[in-house]
Amino acid sequence: MLGFFRKLAGTWPARIFFIALAAAFVGWGVSSKVNLTGGDANSVATVGGKSIAAQDFNQAFREDMQRVAQRYPDPTQIPAEVRQSVANQTLERLITQQALDIEAKDMGLAAPDAAVQDEITAMPAFAGMDGKFDHNQYLQVLSQHSLTPQRFQDLIRMDVAKNQILKTVTAGATPSDLMVNLVYGYLYQTRSADLVSFPFKSYPAPAAPSDATLQRYAANNVARYTSPEYRRIKAVILSPATIGRGMNLSDADLHAWFEAHKSEFQSPEKRSLQVITTGTKETAQALADAWKAGASWDAMQASAKAKGATATELDNTTSAAIPAPELAKAAFAALLDSVTGPIEEPLGFQVVRVTSVTPAKHPTYADLADTVRTRLGEERAADLIDERAQKLQDLFAGGSHIDEVPADMGAAGAEGTLDAQGNKQDGGRAPIPAPDNVRTQLIADAFKAAKSDTTQLVEGPDHVWYAVAVQDIIKPEVKPFETIRAQVLADWQAAQVRKQSETDATKLMTLVNGGQSIATAAWGSGHQVQRTPPLTRNKAIRGVPVELIQVIFTLKKGQATMVETSEGFLVAALAEITRPDPKSDPSALSDVRTGLTHALQDDILVSYGTAVRDAAHPGVNSKVFEQVTKTPGE
Repeated sequence: MLGFFRKLAGTWPARIFFIALAAAFVGWGVSSKVNLTGGDANSVATVGGKSIAAQDFNQAFREDMQRVAQRYPDPTQIPAEVRQSVANQTLERLITQQALDIEAKDMGLAAPDAAVQDEITAMPAFAGMDGKFDHNQYLQVLSQHSLTPQRFQDLIRMDVAKNQILKTVTAGATPSDLMVNLVYGYLYQTRSADLVSFPFKSYPAPAAPSDATLQRYAANNVARYTSPEYRRIKAVILSPATIGRGMNLSDADLHAWFEAHKSEFQSPEKRSLQVITTGTKETAQALADAWKAGASWDAMQASAKAKGATATELDNTTSAAIPAPELAKAAFAALLDSVTGPIEEPLGFQVVRVTSVTPAKHPTYADLADTVRTRLGEERAADLIDERAQKLQDLFAGGSHIDEVPADMGAAGAEGTLDAQGNKQDGGRAPIPAPDNVRTQLIADAFKAAKSDTTQLVEGPDHVWYAVAVQDIIKPEVKPFETIRAQVLADWQAAQVRKQSETDATKLMTLVNGGQSIATAAWGSGHQVQRTPPLTRNKAIRGVPVELIQVIFTLKKGQATMVETSEGFLVAALAEITRPDPKSDPSALSDVRTGLTHALQDDILVSYGTAVRDAAHPGVNSKVFEQVTKTPGE
C-alpha cells in the first residue's frame, strides 16, 4: 500500500529518506536487532505490537523485484542472493515506516484537513487534462487500487504527521563553511589538457597478406567466425492478449470502455523553455534584446550571471506546472524558437524562449479503435486465463503435443529456427507472439531443454503462460574459409591499423612522461596538438571522452595518459589547473551548500529511522517471510 502511495506522491518530501534508508541496508540482510519469530500466518512482521500484513509485504516485494528484474535480460536468472537482498531491503523499509507511524501517533501529531487536501491535490496521478486536480481521476485511480477515499486520506494524514517529525529531526543539519568550500573546490576546479589524436582512418590499410596468414588469423579468432548454436522449436503462448484477440466485443462495449478510459490517452500541450529572471525591467529588456539579436543560450547564461540574473531551463513542462501564471500564459502563447519578454510577475521580470513544443493529445475513438479492442479484450480475458491454462496443462499432462492445442483455446503458436539471442539464421528477429520479458524467458528455456523433454506449461511474467518444445539442435560450426575470406581480410587489416595507432600513441606518451613537452614530442610527426577548453569533473565536452576526463583529474601537470576510442587512440597531457575562488560564484556555492545540507539530512534521517525502528522491537515471522520471498518453483 505504501509502495503505491510513494509512486503517487512524486513530490513527497520524505521520499529522500526512504530512498536513502533502502540504500543503507543494501547487502546487510535483516537487521540483527530484528527478532525472528513464529507468529500470525497472515503477517510477516510485528512492529510495536502492530502487524505488517503478508499481503502488503508481498505487494511491496513484488514491486521492488520488478525494478530489479529490469537489469537482467532473463528475469528467471536473477541470483538468489540478489532476490534475498531485495527482500531484506523491502522488509527493513516497511518496518521503519511502521515504526515511524507509531512514533507519530505516540507524539500526538496530527495533520489538519487542509494539509491532507493540499498533499492529495498536488499529486500528478490525480491531474486532469489541464494539469490540475481532477476529482473523477482521483476516484478512478483509488478504485483501481482498491482504496476508498477515506482510507487513502488516512494514509496521507499519517504521512503528513510523520513528515513533521522528519523535518524537526533535520532542522539543524547544516554543513560547515570549510566543508562547503572544499567540496566547491573539488567540483568546480577546471583543468585543460593538450590532446594528440591517432585516428584509425588516417592510416592506410596494409596490403593483403597470404591466405596462410589470414587462415592463421581466423584460427586465432575462431569464435568470431563460428556460427552460433541454433534450435528449431515449437512454442505456444497463452496470455490475456492472445485470448482477447479472439473475443467477440460489441461496439457498445468498445465505445463505453473508451469513454471510461480516454483520459489515459489524453495529454496537455507541453513545452521546453529557457527562462531568465531578473529584478529590474531594464536588465530584462537588455537581455531580451541581446537574445533576440541572436545570442546563444550559453552566452545568455553568462550574461545573466554577470548581471545578477538567473537562467533556468524547463523541460517538457505543462502550463499548469509553471509556478508563475504570467510566465505560463506568455510562454504558451509564444511561437517556437521565439524570445518573449520582459514579462512582469510578482518576483521580478522574465524573458523566455520556447525551444520545443509537444502538441496536446485528444485522440478520438477512431484513432484508438485497435488499442481499445486490444485493451478491453485483455481485461475480459484476464477472467478466463486461469481456466484456459488449467485445460492446457491437462492436455500436455495427457500426452498432447504443442501442435495439438485446440484453436478455440485462444493460444498463439510459433515455430522456427533461432539462436540464443532470439535471431533467425538470416539475422532477423524471430517472431514470437509474447512480451519481451516472456520472450526472453521462453528462449532461455528452449536452450536449456533437450529434444526428448516432455511438454510443460510454464507461467511467465505478467500472467502469461507458455510451452516450448525443441525439434532439432544445430550445433555451432566454424564457417568455411572461402565464405569468410573477405571478412577475415578486413578484420586483419583493421587489427594492423589499430596496432600501428596504439604503437604511435604509446611512443608519444612515453616521450612526454620522460620529460619532453607534448608539443616537442609531437613535432614533425604530422599530428597536431589541440588544447581542450576548461574541463570539469561533472560535465561532458564534445570531442573529449568521458573516461579521459576522469583520468585527467588524477594527473600531475605535464603528465600524459592515453585512451582508446571507437575512432582511434588519444594522448592527453595535463596543461593547466585552475582552482576556483568560492566568492566568485555565489550561486554555485549556494548549490553546493544545499546539496551538502540534503546529504547531511539524509544521514541523520537514516540514523533516526534506525533508532526508531529498534525502539519498536520489531519481530519477523520467519516462516511467512521465507514463504513469500522464495524463488518460484522451489
